[in-house]
Amino acid sequence: MNVKAVENNASHSARPFSEEKILKECRHYFSSETARTAEIAERFMEYFIRNASSEGVLFKTIKEITHDLNISHQTLTKVLKRLEEEEIIYRRNGIIGLWQE
Repeated sequence: MNVKAVENNASHSARPFSEEKILKECRHYFSSETARTAEIAERFMEYFIRNASSEGVLFKTIKEITHDLNISHQTLTKVLKRLEEEEIIYRRNGIIGLWQE
């Protein structure tokens, strides 16, 4: 195993959240939504997982996220509100954080 692979494994194991668990919960909570909303929710959570700090915090603005994911502000806001209601994420002072497991 090369050094980069070891670093990647270490950084993922140090995260305070399980990627599989988060995506499974996201799919469950959005299963009653439209297919498009459910797909955007999953895309957002994958984006969150890729871009969040090791502490589970995303330092991106809504504008940056909508641009990066090519989705509307309205749709992202709807997804974020639902994720907040289900206590998967929280929003404070311009950050999006993941509730600890």
